[in-house]
Amino acid sequence: MKSRVHAGLKLALRILVSTFLLTHAVLITGCAGPISLESSDKECPLYSNLGSIRVNPSGAKNQHLHVEVAIKVCPAEEGLAEIKRKKIELKHSMISLLSSQTEEELEDPLRAEKLRKQIRETVNEQVLRKSEAVDVLLTSMWLE
Repeated sequence: MKSRVHAGLKLALRILVSTFLLTHAVLITGCAGPISLESSDKECPLYSNLGSIRVNPSGAKNQHLHVEVAIKVCPAEEGLAEIKRKKIELKHSMISLLSSQTEEELEDPLRAEKLRKQIRETVNEQVLRKSEAVDVLLTSMWLE
């Protein structure tokens, strides 16, 4: 009987430790994967002059989603110059993406991480040609 209890406790402890390690691995690396600490990545500037974007989410007639972002672009000089030059295209792409969000997507507990990834992909695919958005930071986001 004692060995059964001991084996059960060992199994419970292994599960607890595995869960702890997995949880902390996700917190450290984030949902988008590990954070790169290469020297060129540290030098990439943040572009945050897009202003607040306010849209009606898909299917939500009386609700408004407000979002403000900062976009880290590389290479430094060329990336910042390109994103400044394409501010209107960038804002248009952001409005299209944000207005396509459904209520269900906005209620997802991982909505911020998913939205960051979608914004980065949209910027890289639809706006930037000579540079790359390596990260997107949501500086403000609320639904009213």
